[in-house]
Amino acid sequence: MRTKRHQPDYILMIAVLMLTGIGIITVYSASTVVDLHEGMAADHMAIRQLLASIFGLLLFGGATYAPYHTWFKLAPKLLLAAVALLVVVLVPGVGHSSHGATRWLGSSSIHLQPSAVAIIVVVIYLSFLLTKRMTVLHDTRRAFRPAMVVVMMLTALVFIEPDMGTAMALFGTAVVVMFASGLRMRPLIISLGILAPIGYLLIHFASYRSSRMDAFLHPFSAASQQGSGYQLIQGLTAIANGGLTGRGFDLSVMATGYLPEPYTDFIFAVFTEQWGWLGDAGLLAIFAVLIWRGFRVARYARDRFGALLAIGLTSTIIIQAAINLGAVTWLLPVTGIPLPFISYGGTDIWINLLAMGILMSVSRETADTVTDVDSLAEILSVDEFRADRVQASQQPMSSRAQRPAQVTNLSSRRNTWPSSTGARKSQSDETSQMRRNLSLTWKAQQESSATRENRTSSRNHSDSKGSRKHKR
Repeated sequence: MRTKRHQPDYILMIAVLMLTGIGIITVYSASTVVDLHEGMAADHMAIRQLLASIFGLLLFGGATYAPYHTWFKLAPKLLLAAVALLVVVLVPGVGHSSHGATRWLGSSSIHLQPSAVAIIVVVIYLSFLLTKRMTVLHDTRRAFRPAMVVVMMLTALVFIEPDMGTAMALFGTAVVVMFASGLRMRPLIISLGILAPIGYLLIHFASYRSSRMDAFLHPFSAASQQGSGYQLIQGLTAIANGGLTGRGFDLSVMATGYLPEPYTDFIFAVFTEQWGWLGDAGLLAIFAVLIWRGFRVARYARDRFGALLAIGLTSTIIIQAAINLGAVTWLLPVTGIPLPFISYGGTDIWINLLAMGILMSVSRETADTVTDVDSLAEILSVDEFRADRVQASQQPMSSRAQRPAQVTNLSSRRNTWPSSTGARKSQSDETSQMRRNLSLTWKAQQESSATRENRTSSRNHSDSKGSRKHKR
């Protein structure tokens, strides 16, 4: 199937631009008091967010009009770069630390967060890998294990920064892509079952993680109100103060010093206090439109790589937003992950805009109707496809050789795939000889049958002559 490039999905574009604009305005209203308290201009953080958004929009436009198959070719190099950044940020004296975590490269004014980059890279690389291994998806050794090794390596590097929220988002996005690719569910479920108790132990291994879990279970206890539960309580208070219609723009009380860093992870509480629950419904509706258009792009994508890209990039927004909103509204423990497009953060905004630009690029080459045809030849060479198919067909030979002796020679000849040109030729000659023998046997049977019929008819004819002569 070949499709001509057409106009991008403008509904998706409008949703992305609206979320970006709402984020800049909300950062301004949530950070003015903090900026003035620290001796800076009231719009200091809002301007920084605006500049990061402009840079992100440039990436958004460039990625929109760049063929998304370019990312297929760059996937291995991007993975190496992401791993290198995650390793470098852990080197003492190189990574920038804040609040006990080392997550950034660069100075405090201009920095890069490798963990945010890793989320997009894992989507691109898994889409590349699970497209290239399409012929061996049900081979655990050649498809599932390589994918799982990459996912666990990136998740572990992000987790030890420490950045548990981003590690959860990265792992969850990877699981969605692997599920959508058609991998076998049994090894995936077994892996999740093994990792669940390990994650539980890691949460209780660090004191600050266990305190967050205690604050989630008992936020209004005396210890939680003065410790880890303080931010959650102030966020819930802001949401309650908003009511149905909110206090109005830049009139949040909790952002004046009650809620710690109101422009980052708990910015949704400030937004709710200003615009109320009706404003929340409008914001969630825009996110819903983005998710709807993202999955629609995946549904009508012209090839497997584009579909997996669209699913993965849309899932990054869903999972990050779900974790953030769950933490703010007391549905999940506080993990410290930003709300996409809304929370303050330079790396987060331009990475999300880059991801949406790639999604827009996929939307430029969608088909008009859903089809089962996959244009693999446009991103994967025929030689690679054939090599994978031949190797996949040869792999089960060892297991077939160990079958019980009761299996007949006929079934073994029918089920065994030849491993060399000579074997294929000999098997072909044998098959041709069997077909010729069957043909000769069939012809002989037909001739003997015809002979019997002729003899019977001649005998009947002679009998009829004799009877007529007897009558005379």
